[in-house]
Amino acid sequence: MRQNKEYMLYKINGIPYLLPFGQGIADLRRGVRLNETGAYVWDLLAEEISEEEVLARCASHFQAGENELSNLKTDILHFLTQLKFGSIVEDTPCPAPSHASFLYLVIGGLTVKLSGPSEYFSPEFSSFAADSPASDTADQTIELRPCLPGSHPLGRVLLRSSQLMVLENKDEYVLIFPSAAAPLEALLSPDGSNVLIHAAGVPSETFVKEIFHAIRLSYLFLAQQRGLFALHSASFLYREHIWLFSGHSGAGKSTHTNLWRTLWQVPLINGDLNLLDMNGSVPAVHGLPWCGTSEVSTPGVWPLGGIIFLRQAPCNTVERLSPEEKHLLIAQHLISPTWTKEQAVLTLNAAGTLYPRILVCRLCCTRDPAAAETMRTAMDQWLERE
Repeated sequence: MRQNKEYMLYKINGIPYLLPFGQGIADLRRGVRLNETGAYVWDLLAEEISEEEVLARCASHFQAGENELSNLKTDILHFLTQLKFGSIVEDTPCPAPSHASFLYLVIGGLTVKLSGPSEYFSPEFSSFAADSPASDTADQTIELRPCLPGSHPLGRVLLRSSQLMVLENKDEYVLIFPSAAAPLEALLSPDGSNVLIHAAGVPSETFVKEIFHAIRLSYLFLAQQRGLFALHSASFLYREHIWLFSGHSGAGKSTHTNLWRTLWQVPLINGDLNLLDMNGSVPAVHGLPWCGTSEVSTPGVWPLGGIIFLRQAPCNTVERLSPEEKHLLIAQHLISPTWTKEQAVLTLNAAGTLYPRILVCRLCCTRDPAAAETMRTAMDQWLERE
């Protein structure tokens, strides 16, 4: 990479700025205010140089100690990412690593092939690992590259928050994670079958977890195309059916499912996220590796019994819901992508297809064992009718 020749370094009251001129002004490009480190990096970019060489030269120039290297690397990579997104540097595409590890996963009946440095693979994938298929084919191929993203069109902004930006151009979706510990970006093909993730950071526990969640978003995009939708919920297995408990943060999902484990030793399936499958004659639930902070994730597939929405109350009652309430509540708690109108319609249609086939109700409850007893009676009655 090297400087874009349509930018110059200019000091105003001793403060260095990168300012466009010529075609850069015609293209309405923006300037950037620099600090001492940024100005030094800009000078290095006067000639073609790799990001590894930039990091090494900066570490030497600023005499970074062992404890300072990680923060220095993170800061410089964020700065280089900013320059690339602004087309302030001219970049060559990030090459694939010469030696990559491979991990095959089976999640929700879909095969995912993950490649890249093994230190970027979350240990939470281990229960979902599978042998490589004989044909070496996968529903989704995800490649992790430990470097900065190259320059590319960002396109139309579909979603913007402090945690995630989603952009769409004619070739791909671009996912940017602004709050990540180091530069992190995913490029998704329109059908979700191919994903390229640039992860330019030290593989710390925090950054590996952020990569883990970037992979989740990429997987849920593909799953949605295959008729699989993720519901924010905690789950357990009772009478050979999965029961999902959902509600806003603090509603008591973990408390209620743990009551069942204590009272009747039911197996917990996932503490935070469950994958709904409506493709068969009976709605089903697939286990997922993503489980929030619960540390409860179980691979497998089971028939779905029902979805129970929790609301705290002074006494325990099971409240019937109208068809419209069931439809909307399920749709509102699905976390599959809704970046576009088409995706939102897919989500709403999935909720409308699901609710007539299962038990959907609201449990107004305390945090006492009597709440689980009340819900168990309602579930038994529903199963006997079915």
